[in-house]
Formats: sequence, C-alpha cells, structure tokens
Amino acid sequence: MTPTDELHLMLGLLVIGFLLLGTGFSFRDKGWGVGLMLFGSAVLLVTIGTRILEAVSLS
Repeated sequence: MTPTDELHLMLGLLVIGFLLLGTGFSFRDKGWGVGLMLFGSAVLLVTIGTRILEAVSLS
C-alpha cells in the first residue's frame, strides 16, 4: 500500500469515526445513539493507536 493510500484510509476512518460520534451524540437519549458514540470512539482510538504503534515500531 502506498503512503498516499494509507493517508486516505486513515483520514477516511477518522472522518467516519467523527461522524459516528456526532450522530450518536445527537441521539444520545436513545440506546442506539450511545452505541454509535461507543463505536465511533472505538474507531478513533484504533486509528490513533495504529499510528502510534507504527511510529514507535523498532523495525
């Protein structure tokens, strides 16, 4: 995968995560809105964690 493709994938995941967070926050009084916020924050944490692991990697 080229560096440009990796950048687009990460940006796409971040945008999807923020959209899920925003939509879930708008419907936070319903059970599925809380689930969307949970899933959106998981997508963001996995994306950021992957980048941190790549940066710290010793290989």
